[in-house]
Amino acid sequence: MIDYKEIKRKFPFFKNNAEQIYLDSAATSLKPQVVIDAIGEYYTNYGTNPHNIDSILGYKTNVKYDIVRKKIQQFINAKKVTEVIFTPGATYGLNQIAYGLSSKIMNGDEILITKQEHGANILPWYRLAQEKKAVVKFLPETNFRINLEQLAKMISAKTKIVAFANVPNILGYENDPTSIIAMIRKINSAVIVVIDCAQGVIHMPTDVQKWDVDFITFSAHKIFGPMGIGILWGKEKLLLELKPLIVGGGMNVWIDSDGLNYSVKKIPERLEAGTANIADIFGFGAAIDFINAVTLQEIITYTHQLKRYAIKQFNEKLKDKAIIYNVDSKAATLVFNIQNVFCQDVAMHLGSRNNITVRSGDHCARLIGEVIPEKNTVRVSFSIYNSYKDIDLLVSALVDEQDFLGGLV
Repeated sequence: MIDYKEIKRKFPFFKNNAEQIYLDSAATSLKPQVVIDAIGEYYTNYGTNPHNIDSILGYKTNVKYDIVRKKIQQFINAKKVTEVIFTPGATYGLNQIAYGLSSKIMNGDEILITKQEHGANILPWYRLAQEKKAVVKFLPETNFRINLEQLAKMISAKTKIVAFANVPNILGYENDPTSIIAMIRKINSAVIVVIDCAQGVIHMPTDVQKWDVDFITFSAHKIFGPMGIGILWGKEKLLLELKPLIVGGGMNVWIDSDGLNYSVKKIPERLEAGTANIADIFGFGAAIDFINAVTLQEIITYTHQLKRYAIKQFNEKLKDKAIIYNVDSKAATLVFNIQNVFCQDVAMHLGSRNNITVRSGDHCARLIGEVIPEKNTVRVSFSIYNSYKDIDLLVSALVDEQDFLGGLV
């Protein structure tokens, strides 16, 4: 069982911001000291480029680099360590996939996504469709989840790509990758399935082999790691077919002087051009270790408990003021509006007067207004450094309507 107080002490943010209540972990999680230390360790004790293994330090850096890749392989249950590609983040990964698959898309082909997707899992497909004269269609949903029966009717010979989040970043209703992908494979085994795991990676176990997915992406900063680093994972055969989005040093075998010809390496190097973000890769590895020490299941259990407690408190003390849009989703996000008050005013009231950090707006899911009645909402998201007291203080800050509205003047 998670010891909230012990966990919170591991995050130096709270030493410097003792009065802050941080409820925006769906945007980015805070970082434990071990992650910060790992980043510093690289700069202090290593400082070398893993492409240079002629020195002792370069060799040690390369060994550490490979160890982190192996940790991520095990974390997502990938078949091969070479299938793990380091990227600047999930957005980059999704763009690499869409760009890399362009040769497979023809006029009239169909790409299926949902209206709950983050912009990072919409725009790469929109652009690909525009360039190749393909068609983007939206997957049918029931109770905010992909409807399998209706999905089966949409899959056809024209379907080339299906892309969705296993846990969308606003409402947090879980899509089951195993059943969805099995349905797709049954009808058209050639469909390429892409899962945006940016939110889901901390809300459910990631098992790429069990899911039989073709590609996934996620960012380290959603799971207590640093910003600016993430991974793209794909099945080896498909990764070797991807046209690299970025070309340059580290990914080529030879370059001819004729200005036309060059050869690229195998994975993972072919998709990792340039100098890697080594310091943050060190931090990424420490974040994986941190999660494994706490255990992902304990994190999921605890944050689900916080969500249920928050729903209970809202229902008891704010039932006539708050409109909740995701009451029965499991993931640790609470999406709501206060009646007759704009969401940004709510967020500013909480942040400026009560030291409670939340998020307001459409949360980068520009089509969400076609899924729920309001495009703009307040989103509260919980993590292991939050407590029931944090929720009580949040509710208290929202209860007194007169004080609340007065704070906005």
